Amino acid sequence: MNGRLLLALMLGVFMGALDNAILAPALPAIAEDLNTGVDRITLAFSIYSVFYAVAVPILGRLSDLLGYGRIYALSMALFAGGSALAALSQSLEVLVFARVVQAVGAGGLFPVAQAIVGVVAPEERRGAYLGQILGVFALGNVLGPNLGGFIVERASWHWVFWINVPIGVLGVLLLFGAPLPRPSGQARLDLVGGVLVALTFGSLVLGIQGLERLEELGFLSWRIGGLFLLAGVSGLALVLYERRHPAPLLDVRLALSPPFLPLWLVSTLVGYALLGGIVFAPLYGQVAFALSPFASGTILNALALALGGVSGAAGALVGRVGGKRLVVLGMGLTALGLFVMAYLASALWLLLLGLFLLGVGLGLVQGPLSYLALGLAPQGSQGQVSSLVSLTRSLGAAAGITVSGVLLARRSQELAALTAGGPVGFSGGTGNLAEAPAFVRSLLQGTLGEGVLDGWRLAFLAALLGFAAAFLLRERPAGAGEPAAKAPR
Repeated sequence: MNGRLLLALMLGVFMGALDNAILAPALPAIAEDLNTGVDRITLAFSIYSVFYAVAVPILGRLSDLLGYGRIYALSMALFAGGSALAALSQSLEVLVFARVVQAVGAGGLFPVAQAIVGVVAPEERRGAYLGQILGVFALGNVLGPNLGGFIVERASWHWVFWINVPIGVLGVLLLFGAPLPRPSGQARLDLVGGVLVALTFGSLVLGIQGLERLEELGFLSWRIGGLFLLAGVSGLALVLYERRHPAPLLDVRLALSPPFLPLWLVSTLVGYALLGGIVFAPLYGQVAFALSPFASGTILNALALALGGVSGAAGALVGRVGGKRLVVLGMGLTALGLFVMAYLASALWLLLLGLFLLGVGLGLVQGPLSYLALGLAPQGSQGQVSSLVSLTRSLGAAAGITVSGVLLARRSQELAALTAGGPVGFSGGTGNLAEAPAFVRSLLQGTLGEGVLDGWRLAFLAALLGFAAAFLLRERPAGAGEPAAKAPR
């Protein structure tokens, strides 16, 4: 595989991963500068998730039809352009629009990068290249929170977006002249399918996010139930329409074929286990072990470093050991890590051990799972299959975040009831708990801490189900069939 092309793919994936992780420390500063509340600024996150879910399957299929290089270059350009617009934002409305542009670009970064590897790389080296790309993805997630905090303290929040622009420009320039396969056939754009895909996955993500307000609105509220109903109806229409279309945007016959169904299930559960396991880990570090906000953020480095290191090793091993074996082992370790976090983390080192095991497990799963999917993909469908892996994982992640948030919110209500009289020295926040009275630490541990543990217990069950489902995965024997495509000479 051409080194210039590999570097371009790594830059795009790194840019997307870095942006996801770098923003969290900057949220308060952005909210203050734009004269809005932190609760409203989170709209920039939720809208990103919706448009990302819509863009992933569309751009994945377009890469099969129009060319992988074109769509990847377009995705990087959109992401860099959206980042520049976000950096220049003077209002929440402009920032939200910029995040929409970023989300559309992000939809073609990770999945199309994997599809390019599946098309260009020789089969015996495919796993190694996927491992390198996943390693870069993990590196972006490691550097993001620390770099975001540093930028906000030393410069301004605008630079958390400006940093993406040179990366994106360099990536696009590297793609020019890189050896990439031409489109597999004449492109026929399925506009109706695109609308149905947008309605199905956009309303599904909005419905999942709406579950955070479940107790406030009620499940039968049109705001929640209506979104799930819209997702179901449009999803059924999508299946019926695409089954008859000669060139479907989403090949539902392929997506719903028996070899792929357990793969989608495992991918969804992996996303749930990952985000359900990490989203409130820093909060638990504060309420259970009285860590400072900065120190609590660094505990995720145990997971990210393990994930990055193991991803490369898994990529090197997958061609010899087989993807299915690594996924089974990885899901087992993922479940073990979450079990340690949910039931045994009475000391900080045990929490770090659980996060480390979780990172090792995920490192063994994510690359080999993509390897299995690309191995099963027919010629000309690598972009679509890769995008569905990313989409199912992101849907699982959205569910993991939301369900964990609902469980934490219930415990927060207990905390509010217990502190209704306002105990002396307690304002309701976590702050620096090392200096807080013992009764405050105990109160937070028994409410917010238990809320985090509730989320980890469900994530453990999801990982356990994923471990069982991994035994159902199918793997194309090495060397079987013709290679999907060859790069032009």
